[in-house]
Amino acid sequence: MDYSDLVNALQENDTKKANELITALRPRLIAFLRIHMNATQADAEDCAQDALLNSIEIINEDRIEKPEQVVSYILSTCRNTYLKMQKKKRPEAVEDISTRNQQDPRQLQSLLDKEQKRLLKLCMEQLKEKYQTFMQYWFDHPDAQAKKVANHFDISVSNTWTRKHRIIKKLNECYTKKSKL
Repeated sequence: MDYSDLVNALQENDTKKANELITALRPRLIAFLRIHMNATQADAEDCAQDALLNSIEIINEDRIEKPEQVVSYILSTCRNTYLKMQKKKRPEAVEDISTRNQQDPRQLQSLLDKEQKRLLKLCMEQLKEKYQTFMQYWFDHPDAQAKKVANHFDISVSNTWTRKHRIIKKLNECYTKKSKL
């Protein structure tokens, strides 16, 4: 179909011919956006409509220099309309990305956790067996009350706290050396 007739039809107020050409051109514009610009159906329809309205206005103002290239002009207008639409949407996407980047990467955190556990295990192995058992109890029961731990190991509550803090201090020193902090 020769769309250069669109310019003539609009300039001559031939509404029937103009509507026929626009009706035939619109699906082509939508397909162009969907295929070449990866636009959604809704975005493609909106942009095609806007591009056609803008192009009709330009044609009515007699600003088209080469009527035979009207389809290229309308396709370019359509593409530019879509790109402007995407640019307006971009700030939302940037905010979303920046929010996601503020979260710790799971893989990196997982590797760090594994390394920390490995170093802690090495440090635990350097303790006397009774202290290993004592600390393992705390790791297995992190919410345990000191009195319960004291009863379990048959020691006083104050001895429980003293032992726990001394062992934690040793583990910290060992961990710091091993991790070269």
